[in-house]
Amino acid sequence: MTSLTFRGGVGEIGGNKVLLEAGGKRIWLDFGMSFKQANRYFAEFLQPKKYNGVVDFLEVGLLPPLPDMAGFYREDYLAHADMATQAYATYDAVFLSHAHADHSSYIHFLRRDIPIYASEVTRQILAAVETTSAANFTEFLTFKETFKLRPKKRGEGLMKLEGEDAKVARDFGAIAAGEHFRIGDLTVEAVAVNHSIPGALGFLVHTPQGAIVYTGDLRFHGYGGDLTRGFVARAAEAEPIALLCEGTRLDETESLTEQDVQERVAKVVNQTKNLVIANYPWKDIERMRSFYEVARMTGRKLAISLKQAYLLKQLEGTDAAAPSLDDETIAIYIDRKGWGLITKPDYPGSIVEQEYSAWAREFLSYPNRVTCNDIHRHQRDFIIRIDFFDLVDLIDIRPEEGSCYIRSVTEPFDDEGEIELWRVENWLKHFDLYPYEQIHASGHASGPEIKRLIAEINPKLVFPIHTEHPELFADIVPKGTRAEIPEVGKRYHL
Repeated sequence: MTSLTFRGGVGEIGGNKVLLEAGGKRIWLDFGMSFKQANRYFAEFLQPKKYNGVVDFLEVGLLPPLPDMAGFYREDYLAHADMATQAYATYDAVFLSHAHADHSSYIHFLRRDIPIYASEVTRQILAAVETTSAANFTEFLTFKETFKLRPKKRGEGLMKLEGEDAKVARDFGAIAAGEHFRIGDLTVEAVAVNHSIPGALGFLVHTPQGAIVYTGDLRFHGYGGDLTRGFVARAAEAEPIALLCEGTRLDETESLTEQDVQERVAKVVNQTKNLVIANYPWKDIERMRSFYEVARMTGRKLAISLKQAYLLKQLEGTDAAAPSLDDETIAIYIDRKGWGLITKPDYPGSIVEQEYSAWAREFLSYPNRVTCNDIHRHQRDFIIRIDFFDLVDLIDIRPEEGSCYIRSVTEPFDDEGEIELWRVENWLKHFDLYPYEQIHASGHASGPEIKRLIAEINPKLVFPIHTEHPELFADIVPKGTRAEIPEVGKRYHL
């Protein structure tokens, strides 16, 4: 008997955690963070305590309280919280659709011997996040044993197990689009889709009862829109018994495409005499490509952050279609740290390097590196990405009259987002960059597109996930297909 249990992504956008069981095998489709639930309890300066391991997350419903947690969550966290552990894993694998946090970030809490599979691009993006992030709970490829002691190397006594000594590689493998992966009676087929992050996959899980299709997150536009159309065609061929379908924008009928974004950004840039400042998601390579193409066509350089530079380096040799770090249109913006020594030539390089994390230091010597002084002196030559946390850099850059700001991220969807936007606008008004341009294209299919997707795939049963409006699915499924709104924790036998 095949069954599905939804532990997240129900009645909300994100937080996907779906357990699929068949023939004694148990696999997860995504294991992500619920932003909605997290924002109910936590904020920037109110965070879970590391010493509690999984306890805080279980308490507020961010992690599911499974009956066999001892074989699922990481042993070091459970043991430190005086919870039961066991010597073997009780789940067979986790398949990640893509590297957005609401689909992938809570693999941090899983045992390191539970195999995790994703595209190679997703693997490299998670590696970049793990390396460059200063936040807790970002161990994706490298498992750092915590709350462990070891004998001192010299003398008697114990010391904490830390640094390189604590690192152990996770069981994390790459699965290619088109690849079939067998686990007992289950065969997981990975199919590429287009989304607002490269390396996204949808999955077809072939079970003894029939195929189950999981869309992950997808859209039909963008530079890889044909990937999604190919996924729909392959899903239809499988004649699935069930479709787990995202519905983020089910109540929306129209939206900009990535091509529209590029055209509108180009129009704004062509009308801007001085500096173009932009904010777009740092992992969205397609959006970076849109700004890159505009920069190339208008004779400017696209200045990217150190974190983005590291990401591009990680993606070299993959099929992410990312710009090259040595492209003449790309500049690497070295922001000031600590004492701000990057703009003080009298200090030796060895001292300047100490202000930057180890992963960032190599970029300090790249020939296409630029600083705030370079941007200030040559404002009409650049499009620079400045996100929310770097707005203070505008004080160093000092954009001149005739500069503009392009906001290429989603509109706020909660009070916290509204407050953040209010702060952004205060900075923009201070530097006479207000009003700004809002130019954004979603990473999700619209309502009519989802309707056509379901009609073409023609499943027997549809489970709406990743949506705040699951009830709307009843109005768009074709005759002969039933929409079942899932409940958290309920097991559905197929």
